[in-house]
Amino acid sequence: MILVDTREQNGDHIIRRLTKMNIEAELMTFPQDTGCDYLITNTHGTCCIQRKVALPELTSELDEIMNDIVPRLISFGDNPSLLVEENYGIDESGYLTDRNSGRSSQMLATSYFGFLETIRKMGVDVYCTRDLNSSIYWMAAMHGYLAKHHYPKHRKYFSADEQAVGALCCVPTIGEKRAVKALGGSGLGQMYRKKNVPGLTEKMNERLQKMLQWKGDA
Repeated sequence: MILVDTREQNGDHIIRRLTKMNIEAELMTFPQDTGCDYLITNTHGTCCIQRKVALPELTSELDEIMNDIVPRLISFGDNPSLLVEENYGIDESGYLTDRNSGRSSQMLATSYFGFLETIRKMGVDVYCTRDLNSSIYWMAAMHGYLAKHHYPKHRKYFSADEQAVGALCCVPTIGEKRAVKALGGSGLGQMYRKKNVPGLTEKMNERLQKMLQWKGDA
């Protein structure tokens, strides 16, 4: 089942398209405090979604999205997601431009991508499509995925400590427990050119130094 908010101006069109795909879909008025435009539900979970068109909608509502809509969406249901239709190009100066009109926006592409990453770090998955047609197919695909699998939870980021452990585990014969012990709360930089690293054998340390030397030369 996919529920579509009645305030969605393309609601009837979306319902028809989904129905043709043999997906049960209905219009529903979500309470304002949910921040939800669509709710996808199937055997193995649900996904609540806010949809925005990149230009001019998302770029003109950055504060509202981050400080109002996203917190409401997170409080409302499982697996909050922001679905962004990326209708832009990027000009030579690095600004987003409307793909249809060619009109330049006042938002740098770097700021746009940084904003999306901030939303991800807040605990909301961000999915990007090209247009409404693509978004409908994305919703259909997610509906089908949830029929067979649980929602694909993604790690938002790894801490500096986790990254250091992962790097050490790339050294042959060094496992996670030994890596944690060797780090002892310090960073990889403190191990560089160190002859004796606590917790590592002489051979392990030789391999580690080769890796750190390579990283230092890169």
